Amino acid sequence: MNGTWSGAALVIVFGLVLLVGLVLIGAALLSLLRSFSAGSRTRPPGNAGGILARATIYALGLGAAAFGIIGLVARLLLHAGPAASVLWSLGLGLLVAFVAQAVLVYRPNRGRVEEAADAIDAEGREARVVIPVPANGLGEVVYRDGTGMVNLGARSAAGQPIARDEIVRIERVVNRVAIVRPVNGVAGANGHADRRPI
Repeated sequence: MNGTWSGAALVIVFGLVLLVGLVLIGAALLSLLRSFSAGSRTRPPGNAGGILARATIYALGLGAAAFGIIGLVARLLLHAGPAASVLWSLGLGLLVAFVAQAVLVYRPNRGRVEEAADAIDAEGREARVVIPVPANGLGEVVYRDGTGMVNLGARSAAGQPIARDEIVRIERVVNRVAIVRPVNGVAGANGHADRRPI
C-alpha cells in the first residue's frame, strides 16, 4: 500500500511540474504576443530586458515540461522505479532547459554584448561625417579604432544638419547609431559647422 501511495504521489508531482512548465511556456508566448500589439512598449528602445526575460521563462518552462513528461512516461509507460524515473526526468529536463537557454538567450545575446562594447568604445570619440546628417534624419560617421575604421549611422544631437567631412564628437551610441554634435558646437553661417579633415 505504501508503494502505491508513493507511486501516485510521484505521478502527481510529475503532473504538477508539467503543468507549471506549460504555464511558463504560455506566459512567455502571451508576453511575446502582447509585445506585438500597438502601444504596448513599456521599455525604451534598445533595452532587451523583455526579450531576455521572455526567453528565460520559455527555457525554464521547456525544462519543467520535459521533466514532467519524461517522469510520467518513465513511471506510467515504462514502469521505471521511483529513483530511476526521478533521475531520468531530472537529467533530461535540465538538459532541455540548458539547451533552450543557450539557443534562446546566450547565443543571440553575444552580438548585443559586442555592440555594447562598441558603443562604450565610441562614446566621446571624434569622427568624420561620410554621409551628411540631415536635421532629423540619418547619416553616417567614421572613426579610427586602433588600426581599422569603424562606420556608424549618425543622428544630430542638436537637430541641425551636419555636412560631409565635418568633425563631430560622438555623445552616445544607440543600436549602432551615433548621436553626434559638431566638435566646435557652433553651426556656421550656412547652417553647418566649420570643415576640418579627420
